[in-house]
Amino acid sequence: MSEKLILRLSSQTTSSVPWLVWETVNNDIIASGELSQQSELSSLSEYAKGRQVITLVDSADVRLYRHYMPTKPSRQILKALPFMLEDELSEDIEQLHFALHDTGFDADSNKHWVNIAIVRKALLQHWTNLLAEHDIQSKIMLPDVLCLPVEQDNSVSAIEFAGGWLVNDNHWQGTHVLSDWTELFWQKKLAELDEENALIINAYSPLSQQTMSLFDSIESVSINVQDAELPLLLLAKQAQTLKWNLLQGDFAPKKAVSKNWQIWRPVAVLFVITVIVHLIQLGSRWSKAESELQVAKASLSESYKKAFPKERVRLNIIRTQLRRKVAQVTGEQTSEAGFLTLMSAMTPVFSKLSNIKYESFRFDGTRQELRINASAPNFQQFERLIAELGDLGLDVKQGAINNEGNEVSGTLSVKEGN
Repeated sequence: MSEKLILRLSSQTTSSVPWLVWETVNNDIIASGELSQQSELSSLSEYAKGRQVITLVDSADVRLYRHYMPTKPSRQILKALPFMLEDELSEDIEQLHFALHDTGFDADSNKHWVNIAIVRKALLQHWTNLLAEHDIQSKIMLPDVLCLPVEQDNSVSAIEFAGGWLVNDNHWQGTHVLSDWTELFWQKKLAELDEENALIINAYSPLSQQTMSLFDSIESVSINVQDAELPLLLLAKQAQTLKWNLLQGDFAPKKAVSKNWQIWRPVAVLFVITVIVHLIQLGSRWSKAESELQVAKASLSESYKKAFPKERVRLNIIRTQLRRKVAQVTGEQTSEAGFLTLMSAMTPVFSKLSNIKYESFRFDGTRQELRINASAPNFQQFERLIAELGDLGLDVKQGAINNEGNEVSGTLSVKEGN
C-alpha cells in the first residue's frame, strides 16, 4: 500500500491525537490534522479503509530496556527473560508485555545484549480495543521516539512534538519530554557528558533561546540544524523502515480470513454442532477431571508447605516461587535460566523413560552444564536416554558407566547444543 494513515496515541484518553495520511511514492500529504481527544477517532475510520495504519504510541508509556548477559541469548533464554527481569521491575511481570527487538554483543563489556520494550498489557489492550471500536485496523504499533532518525553513534536527535520534545539517544534509548521540563532535561544531559566525547544534537525543530544558551560555552557540543519538516511526516518516514513491531505474542496481528470461508461456512457449522454434541457427552468426564484437578492442586499445595513450611503457598504464581528457590540454589540468574531451560526441555524424556532412576542433578553455572547421576535396568536403557536427549538438540557427553548386577549406573553431562 502506497498510502498510509499514521496516528499517535497515549495513555491519557483526553490527550490530542495528531494524524496524517501520506502517499509514499510521491511523498505527498493527502490530509492531516489533530483530534482534540481519543473519543473522536471515529472520524478517521474512512481514512483507514484501504490504507495501512501505523500507530505511534507515547514513549512515556513504553520502557525501552537493554538487558546484558554473559552468554549468547538462545530461544529458550529469551522466553525466560521476563522472569529474569522480575526483580528489576516494580510491577508484576504477569501484568506486563515484553516485545523483543534485537540482540548483539558489546565488546567493551564483553557481554551479549537484547533490546526489550516493556508496556502494561492493560494499556496495550486498551489501545487495540480503542482502534477496533472506531473501525480502525492497525497491525503496526511503535513507540514514537524510535521513529526519530539518529545520524551517528555519538549524536542525539530531537524534534518538538505532541506538547513537548522527542529525544532519541540511540542505543535503544529515548524519551518524550514535556515542554516545561525541556531545560532541565538538557541540563541533566550536559551533566552526564564525558569530557573525552563530543555530543552532536540533530535538531529537527528550532531550539529555544534558553536551550541554545546552555550550549554556547561548551565546545564539546555541536548543533546540526536539520531541514524543517512536519514532525509526524518525519516520524512516518522512519516508521516505514522499521522491521520491528510492539505487537508481538498474544497481541500479534491476526491473519486475514480467507475468502473461501463463505464456501466452507456450512461445513464449519455442522462441525461445530457435532463438537457440541460430543462435548455434552463428555460433560460428566470433565466434571470428574475438574475434581481430580482440585485434588492435584491440594496435593501440590501440601507438598510445597512440607518443603517450605514457613512460606505461604500462592498457586497462581507457584512457578515464580519455585524459580526463586532454584535461583537461591544456583546462586545467580544466568545459572537459573540455563538450569530451568535444560530441565524444561528434558522433562518429557524423564517422564517417558520412567524405569530410569535419577539420583542427583548438579548444574555448573559457569559452563552452563548439567551433570546427571542415573541408574537403569540395563545398558540399552541408558543408551536410549542418551539418544532421546540428543534428539532434543542437546549436547550430551557420557561419563563412566558401571554395571553392578542387574543395574547400570553412570553420569551424563548435558548442555544446550550449538
